Amino acid sequence: MSRGHTHSHARERDGQGVAPLVAAIALTATIFFAELVGGWWTGSLALLADATHMAVDLLGLSLSLVAATLARLPADPKRTFGYRRVEVLAALGNAVALMVATGFILREAWSRWAFPTPIAAGPMTAVAVVGLLANMGSAAVLWRASRGNINLRGALLHVLSDAAGSLGAIAAGVVILYTRWYAVDALVSVLICAGIVLTAFWLLRDSIHILLEGAPAHLDLYEVRAALEGVSGVRGVHDLHLWCVTQGADAMSGHLEVEPGADHASVLKTARKLMEDRFRLTHVTLQIELEEHQ
Repeated sequence: MSRGHTHSHARERDGQGVAPLVAAIALTATIFFAELVGGWWTGSLALLADATHMAVDLLGLSLSLVAATLARLPADPKRTFGYRRVEVLAALGNAVALMVATGFILREAWSRWAFPTPIAAGPMTAVAVVGLLANMGSAAVLWRASRGNINLRGALLHVLSDAAGSLGAIAAGVVILYTRWYAVDALVSVLICAGIVLTAFWLLRDSIHILLEGAPAHLDLYEVRAALEGVSGVRGVHDLHLWCVTQGADAMSGHLEVEPGADHASVLKTARKLMEDRFRLTHVTLQIELEEHQ
């Protein structure tokens, strides 16, 4: 059977965002200790909840840093795509860690709601303001680098949810300062947890989709098939697959049934260029199959 094979490979994408991650880790560690001490000193569950969240974030950011570093390693005979999918595993681990931390916070919030305890609202608010400023600084560092990288997006979601937690702690501090309604501290903790669960769900969903070799969200399999079928000399397309190695590194493979007498090299070149120009697919594997051998 006459067959032709062609591969177009994107240059290996290096692990991204090592410097932004290091900066985010330094800022998060500083605020973690500040909120931990502040929460213990003031008796604020909202601060302790945010500090707990930051402890998980420190672990997650450190994991992201390891993943970004490993992603720089070149492919080898055992791992032909390299180590880029370690970033997806790191994102998955971050999502699970966030959900586990949420369970502990909710349990304590229930206890505080039933039995409110006095809180030093002034110091609590001051610590939360410092935490918010640091979180916004970390978010600014990670924002640009997180585009097209699920690992750094997971790190950014950690930091943004921390910022939301700090905002909640500030709001609770102001309410307590003026009303002495201490139960609001537990209520804010629950709201912080809701935000954590939401961001963790998004991250978990996207990570699992990539690990299951799901098609990239921005690509439509039927549209790709129709485009290939429109190439001159192609009579049909089958065994078409689209998947992500990691976010921002898409790949495809497929079989092209060509008309008798068609120039195989020309068909492959045209199809490959079409995939790159229209769908930005640079890791493409296409195989020619003649009609009489189907």
